[in-house]
Amino acid sequence: MTSFEEGYYFFEKYSGSHIAASLGESYVYNVQEAINSLIGDLNAFTGFQTKTDALKGDIAEFWHSGTFNINAIVKDSKSRTYVDRSHEFASADVTSNFGTNYGLKYYKTAQESAKQQAKSIFERFKEYQAQGGKDSLDQFLSKRGFDDVETILNDPIYSGQKRIIPKDQLEQATVWLKRKIIEEKSKRPDQVERYQETLNMLTDKISDGNGTESVALTKEEAEKLAGLAKQGKINDATLETLGISTHNLIEYEYVVKQAFKAGVSAATISMVLKIAPEIYKAISYLIKNGKIDEKQLQKFGFSALQTGAEGFIRGSI
Repeated sequence: MTSFEEGYYFFEKYSGSHIAASLGESYVYNVQEAINSLIGDLNAFTGFQTKTDALKGDIAEFWHSGTFNINAIVKDSKSRTYVDRSHEFASADVTSNFGTNYGLKYYKTAQESAKQQAKSIFERFKEYQAQGGKDSLDQFLSKRGFDDVETILNDPIYSGQKRIIPKDQLEQATVWLKRKIIEEKSKRPDQVERYQETLNMLTDKISDGNGTESVALTKEEAEKLAGLAKQGKINDATLETLGISTHNLIEYEYVVKQAFKAGVSAATISMVLKIAPEIYKAISYLIKNGKIDEKQLQKFGFSALQTGAEGFIRGSI
């Protein structure tokens, strides 16, 4: 056996298990990196003078986006979310690559969180006036991209967005919205739609509809995280108390799935290595029988090497 053959068969024998181990290690590494990314995003609020009661909404944005992306990596999903930090009128707090946008409201009570999620464009204009705004209604709307005054005044500001509120407020907020819908049907029918749309879109977590979700967060948990984030004290131990760690997240079924994926990859590599000599024999046979011009094949090969050795090597493999 030549040294080339020895090297070839050594690689064939051991590469499968090596690739499988590498894939498994990469999987765990990617999950931990996503956890580290969330820790970094939360600790970015270090030194902020904002009160924790006010900062908890910002913390919740990064929490929901971050825990969703961690869960996506754990489940080998391509779904991802992003905190855009946009301050445009009615902009979403969290966007996604699967077509759903999210707005978060973390207020003191369930009623207040629901009320803010259902706020109409006209209500927002009245707030603007109360804060000293001088624009007329038409000017206010025009600057924010609205032109049909008659049809949009009673629309909810966050129409079309999923509305996230604290986990511990969801039940009470749902009850309040249902009660408002009943009340408004008899008093102000034109207000019913915004409350109904808010009720339909109300949730306590991000979900892509295919099993990947964020971790729901209570108001108190958001406030606690805000306090720690201001001090730069968010770490692995902090997240682990809320169920975010590699050993908590990577459940048995995901280990099996990754093992199967790694095993299939290893088996495929092993198979390719084993059949490579047979491919060579087939090419040799075609050359001998006049189906392939050896000179043209050599010319193509050397040409490829001249224009990019790496490309040729990759193509050959």
